[in-house]
Amino acid sequence: MIVVAVGTFAHGFDELVEGADRAIATLGAVGFAQVGHGRYLPVAMSWARFLPAPAFLARLREASIVVCHGGIGIIGEAMRVGRPIVAVPRRGPTTRRHPANDQSAFLHRLADRLPITVCDDPADITIALRRRLALAPPRYELDSDIPDLVARYLAGSGER
Repeated sequence: MIVVAVGTFAHGFDELVEGADRAIATLGAVGFAQVGHGRYLPVAMSWARFLPAPAFLARLREASIVVCHGGIGIIGEAMRVGRPIVAVPRRGPTTRRHPANDQSAFLHRLADRLPITVCDDPADITIALRRRLALAPPRYELDSDIPDLVARYLAGSGER
């Protein structure tokens, strides 16, 4: 199953969802998308606006590959469950209200260090999926426990 995630940005990421929907139809694959606040609703895959964190994590664990925006949260979660990643950078002017609008530089720097496939154009997701699926499964060297500490804190467990 291909899992698609766009994050919580107020305007969604319709280009990513639409590109992934077309790719899934072209590949004849099974897919699920968390579409967030977007307007485009997938035809070739099941979807939800948002899932509770445990349900979304379960989807990630089932995934054969994750297609996502360039947010560190989703990338970190996909890496922790060891899934291949195709990341599509959200682009747009970086402003005070939207300080992380252009994710290109971040994703390319990350891909220089980790086995992440960056797909700069959502229209090319099919190509990026084929390329990523032809590679060996990724192995992420996660040397820090900070993501786990933050996750436990956000989950309200109180553990540190």
